[in-house]
Amino acid sequence: MLSKIEHIIHFIRSFFEGEGWPILVTIALVLSFLFWISCLVGIAIFYYRDYRYRQYYAKIYPILRDFIYEHILIDNMVSHFPVDKLTFDLNKAMVQKVVRHILHEYIFTIGGEKGKSMRNLFNELGFDKEAQYEIRHAGNHVIGTVKSLADLALMQVEIQEGVLIQLMGSPRTEIRVAAFKYLLLVRGEEAFEQVFSHIQGITDLDALDIYQAIVSTDYVGTYLFSQWLDPAKPFSINSLIMDLMIYYQQLDEERLWQLIVSADDPKTVRKAINSLGKLLARNSESRLVDFYTVDQSLNVKIEIVKALGRLGQGKSIDLLVHIFKDENAVLALRKHAYRSLLAQKPYSTSILRNIETEGNTNDYKLIRYVNHPMVHYI
Repeated sequence: MLSKIEHIIHFIRSFFEGEGWPILVTIALVLSFLFWISCLVGIAIFYYRDYRYRQYYAKIYPILRDFIYEHILIDNMVSHFPVDKLTFDLNKAMVQKVVRHILHEYIFTIGGEKGKSMRNLFNELGFDKEAQYEIRHAGNHVIGTVKSLADLALMQVEIQEGVLIQLMGSPRTEIRVAAFKYLLLVRGEEAFEQVFSHIQGITDLDALDIYQAIVSTDYVGTYLFSQWLDPAKPFSINSLIMDLMIYYQQLDEERLWQLIVSADDPKTVRKAINSLGKLLARNSESRLVDFYTVDQSLNVKIEIVKALGRLGQGKSIDLLVHIFKDENAVLALRKHAYRSLLAQKPYSTSILRNIETEGNTNDYKLIRYVNHPMVHYI
């Protein structure tokens, strides 16, 4: 074994003492040259594709615009459009891409009955079948599947239930989220039960995507979102539910307190406290005061103090005054305590007057900072 190691060391030494260095330098130069050539080729391909897209767009847009104005906006056609009059070749991939984008622009702009006619035109051009095909081959084309689901949602095209279940069970998070958004945009409130029972393994950004899909619909019902709150679920899901509760002003104090007391994720606890404040949970004022202890983390304390400013009705004034006057407390905590006292007027009017007359120089500096009109914009 020792002789083998000595042989390897001797080989390496003789390699570098001989022609080794020039060979390595040559190899490095060749690899560097190939790397930069590949970068330049990639950039050239990108700009060439962009150039082709703009060239096709410049040719197709006037044709499709005139077609839409003539047959949909003027003649009020609903279906059976004379698509054979269109003078571009839909068999070309770039032409299809450009036409789809132009149709999207018009559908986002045109609403009502005209919007339905635009969707019918989209279907008669065969794009609905193409999108249906792409989602059936989700494993091979993730980006294409996500775009196709967005297309079908925009066009309000129904997908077979079996295909939807398969997409919602996909190992790819992007496809699952796209399927959830499709269901919400096409079926609205009817899809809530199905979506919330299948949501798992999503990130905070995915949750934001789903949230925006729900609030962009015309839903104004009374669906109980809080039933899906669970201390065992990750922050992303609980955060999504709480954001929906806040948006639709659905207060469920007990469910939120269950999260505060039982959740292991500190972000979930802070979000639940924040939600109590934004939902003006007046009955939770005393409980929040009791929950404020020395053992709580600084971020939790700050969320409690901010929530008390939103929902407080005078029961938490003693705690807020104590926090503000505690010179050993963190400055951020004292700042929010004073802001919450201001928010609790008229209950705190006399206390604030006493603080302003009896405070020391440091208190005055903090008060001026909080009261400065530009502080809210920093």
